[in-house]
Amino acid sequence: MRIYSIFIIFFCLVFFAVFQACVFADELPFYKGEKLSYDVKYKGLKIGKSILTFHGEEDLKGRGLYHITFYTAIPTLRDTEELYADKKTFLPIEVHRTIKKKIGFGDRIKEIYDQDDFVVRIHQKSKLRSRDFSIEKDSPIHNAILLSYYYRTHDRFSKGDRFKVTLPTIDLDVIFNGIETLDTSIGTYQAYTFTSNPPKFKLWLSSDEKRIPLKIENPGTLGYSLEIKSME
Repeated sequence: MRIYSIFIIFFCLVFFAVFQACVFADELPFYKGEKLSYDVKYKGLKIGKSILTFHGEEDLKGRGLYHITFYTAIPTLRDTEELYADKKTFLPIEVHRTIKKKIGFGDRIKEIYDQDDFVVRIHQKSKLRSRDFSIEKDSPIHNAILLSYYYRTHDRFSKGDRFKVTLPTIDLDVIFNGIETLDTSIGTYQAYTFTSNPPKFKLWLSSDEKRIPLKIENPGTLGYSLEIKSME
């Protein structure tokens, strides 16, 4: 499994964590300029970092959208995603991704979402080739990173349910396991905990009003984890 898929699953699990929420908070629990920084670890050793930033509303082709960036740096690559989302649903409208590799050629990827017809059209370009392809689904297509923001705007939870969501490239079942105490670089939290089926991932999400994605780990042989380092 590529390390990037760990990050996608991280935010996919955040979506599951709050899927049963039924009441919106009066105000957004995050703010323009909010920056969440994470250590990327392999078997307990830090090998890189990820930064998630909410930039607030920006204009894209005459439409006011939320702009969010997700940046990851590990020894083998630098990966930057620019995400533009509908302000009410946080459904993706456009995603621009740049991958720079230490060895080999990087990629530029542009995703255009047609949420009426449930299609995402993708253009991928590198120095060697370019290609265009589409992914069709039978319902609105979500982005795992954007889901973390949408469901952070809810403030009620249910326990004991199993959830399933379909993203363009992954399906997962996740189970809510209760609350644990978690020590992090930014303090000690009471955290909602979730595991996946098959049992390969565990997520900690703060149980306070901010519902901060705190940590995900892969308990299998890969040994990767994403752990919060700071919050601005």
